[in-house]
Amino acid sequence: MQAFVFYLVYPFIWVLARLPFWLLYRISDLVFVIVYYLTRYRKKVIMNNLDIAFPEKSYQEKKRIARESMQHFCDNFIEIIKSLGISKTQVEKRFTCDNVDVVNAFAKAEQPVVIMLGHQASYEWTIALDEALEHQSYAVYKPIKNPYFDKLIREVRSKFGTTLLPMKKAYNLIRQSQKSVTGLYALVADQAPKPYKAQYFTQFFERTTAVLKGGERMAKQYGMPVFFLRVKKLKRGFYHATFEKITDDASKEVDWMVTDCFFELLEDQIKRQPEYYLWSHKRWKTSLKDATRAVELSPRVPQ
Repeated sequence: MQAFVFYLVYPFIWVLARLPFWLLYRISDLVFVIVYYLTRYRKKVIMNNLDIAFPEKSYQEKKRIARESMQHFCDNFIEIIKSLGISKTQVEKRFTCDNVDVVNAFAKAEQPVVIMLGHQASYEWTIALDEALEHQSYAVYKPIKNPYFDKLIREVRSKFGTTLLPMKKAYNLIRQSQKSVTGLYALVADQAPKPYKAQYFTQFFERTTAVLKGGERMAKQYGMPVFFLRVKKLKRGFYHATFEKITDDASKEVDWMVTDCFFELLEDQIKRQPEYYLWSHKRWKTSLKDATRAVELSPRVPQ
């Protein structure tokens, strides 16, 4: 059944990936009307998240953010498909970064690094950085249940050099290489854990929030520097990224420093462009009372 679904859908994806951008964004406009006004996809989830994050904003302002966020969501979906057929020149023109050298300095020292980013602006087109980065790039990700689509996503994201790895394989790669592989390990670190896996909680938009600490644990275990990748949307289909150092050596930092710093930087990034965050996922679906594991609280959580 999974193969049937894939081979049924793939021809449409292949065609869409080779359409010009102007036509793809017209398709995105049509999809937006259907998703936002007709099916009202996750509208309640989005508004609830905005109520939590921005209690000071008016209903009309939050409604505007919700509408523009869904438009960006549709654009982002189209851009992911376009990644299948996009050229290196096209993606490097549309996703730029002006300080890759701060990360490359660690590559010259044969020091692997961890990069943490959020579901803000464009996280798929970070493949544009592969050519400029001197590390071997690894994107830590959660595999898709359908193995056919999972293989397609891995091929798309690795087309310019990045290798996709589940978190456990990233640990194993570092351990087996004993740091001889100068790797850059990038992960989208604002994932919300499932209720039965929720264990770590910090403050995010003044709300006690379940988070994952995989990036911090990996960096601390192997004494790796950590960077936050701030991505700004310039206009439709164009983005600019900046690396911001969190630490030179996570093993020398107190517990929670890396994770808390990441969420502080992410919150600041979202506040600057709230319409380009992925508000449709249930960021605050798990509370402390829902946790079934022994809970660990960040020092930032009010006691």
